[in-house]
Amino acid sequence: MKKTFLLIFAAAALMLAGAKASAQVSFGAGPTTRLYFEKGQNVNYTYGVQVNFEDAKRLTDVFGYSAGIDFGTYGKKDYFSEGAGLSEMYVDIPVRAKFYIPFSGSAEMFFFGGVVPSMCISSNIKSEAGKTSRFGEAFDYSRYDVMAGGGVGLELNESFRFSVSYDHGLLDRYKKDAVLHTAAVKFSVSFLFY
Repeated sequence: MKKTFLLIFAAAALMLAGAKASAQVSFGAGPTTRLYFEKGQNVNYTYGVQVNFEDAKRLTDVFGYSAGIDFGTYGKKDYFSEGAGLSEMYVDIPVRAKFYIPFSGSAEMFFFGGVVPSMCISSNIKSEAGKTSRFGEAFDYSRYDVMAGGGVGLELNESFRFSVSYDHGLLDRYKKDAVLHTAAVKFSVSFLFY
């Protein structure tokens, strides 16, 4: 799994470094939700905030690609049961194709899709008594995932970008009998720098 992450990250870096096209760097933030689909159970969720950096290349007026890094922190006080909460931190590396639809001189809509390697860098269970334990130690829980998905956005005056995305995990996060897939829903407001 670590080799897969390194390959995708290296491919993203080469894509961004090698393209001779108009570049666009953005910094953003916004609310986010992480969904947990466990086989035979109800869907559960945590919510939080994320900050992101993206470097995009525009190859034509309507097509481009991007790679970036998102840092998100998530939590829910009563995730497992009343008083037993979950808090997690993730680093995501989205690599996406982008399709633009200009509809006025100062605004354009865009659609995007691709893969998002994801790594859980911290996962803690906190009990009502204040005791904290690592989720990966209590369960056979994998920190790594590769998600796929996309979204839609609006760019205004080549200065601001609003976007919403949904990415669904392709890997089973439990290492033994149970099946767990995760997903992320993100809303982001970004400032653009040309």
